[in-house]
Amino acid sequence: MRISYSGLETFSTCPAKYKFQYLDKIKTPKSKEAVFGILLHECLKSFHEPSHSLPLTEDELLKYFTGKWDSGVYADEQEEAFAFYQGVQILKNYYLQNQNASFNIVNLETPFEAPISEDKALHQITGRIDRIDKLSDGTFEVIDYKTTKKMPAQESVDNNFQLSVYYLGLVNRWPSIEKENRPVKLSLYYLRHGEKLSAVRNNQYIKETKEKIIDTISQIQKSDFGPKSNPLCDWCQYQPYCPLYRHKFINQDSPAPDDKKIKDVINEFFTIKEKQNQDNKRLAELKDLINQYCDKNEIERIFGKNGYITRLPQQRFSYDFGKVKEILEPLGKWNEILTVNAAKFKKVIQSLPYYLRREINETKKLEREFKVITVSRRNYSGE
Repeated sequence: MRISYSGLETFSTCPAKYKFQYLDKIKTPKSKEAVFGILLHECLKSFHEPSHSLPLTEDELLKYFTGKWDSGVYADEQEEAFAFYQGVQILKNYYLQNQNASFNIVNLETPFEAPISEDKALHQITGRIDRIDKLSDGTFEVIDYKTTKKMPAQESVDNNFQLSVYYLGLVNRWPSIEKENRPVKLSLYYLRHGEKLSAVRNNQYIKETKEKIIDTISQIQKSDFGPKSNPLCDWCQYQPYCPLYRHKFINQDSPAPDDKKIKDVINEFFTIKEKQNQDNKRLAELKDLINQYCDKNEIERIFGKNGYITRLPQQRFSYDFGKVKEILEPLGKWNEILTVNAAKFKKVIQSLPYYLRREINETKKLEREFKVITVSRRNYSGE
């Protein structure tokens, strides 16, 4: 299989989106966030372009940005003006931080391939690295620009899968890095914050990264590409095709009879659900009042015209399982009472090396499947 890092990430985020984008190849317009990010990448590429006899001045950098700016991607003038202002501020801050810095830039917008063998199959992992520098101590630094608003914790960067994949691409491009086990610095540059978060990779990460890629490819090959709800859904361009959002795009001007009926069903469902929530809240308040009254009067049953209410004592016990084991194990009964705690099991799995996690996951079997109705309150009708 030939697949990019973006493809691997897209599948992990939502298998349905992967199908729409990479298998069905449904074309959608780029989001305004994507257009904004691409333009800033182009500006920084121009700023660092080694072929320039002199580095760009701040005015030249902002002129490049202004000349490439496309206001048409924004439906709202105020939003467009704010986005433009943000872009200018990001570039000004970047220029201020980097104008006097000395860079030894090896390459910009570098495409890479990383072959990975699995039994008789050969997979090609592809991608593009924003910038590769060579530092004064001879270490290579990979830099990827980010325009996201949130900046992750350092621990997240240390375990970042994208950086591990980029490391594979780099050692495939220059095999001496792996042969000599030279550390590589990999950085995520958060442009909105002017902060660069870095991690280091060396040979010890290669095996686990390859295993994770192979595991993801295996999941893709077996997948039914069902949708996975995630925080990026609200900005997804594939909503009109997605089972989780397609209903939102049904023609409201001339709905089919069952479409009109389901609207009434939805409204009634929300009405009953809201009443149920209010009733449950009131029941909790009434239980508190009953308990207070019973405690004050030292009684356990109260009477009303509709019946009576009784408080029954409930007790929960715990055992010293060390001593219980000493009693049951000689009788051959200890294993009969052992059960797996799902939450603890999941925590233990996450702490294991990747190859062991994969072996355990291969033992999974589907026992049953069912669907649960959940409720999210949000007005999509414009009413």
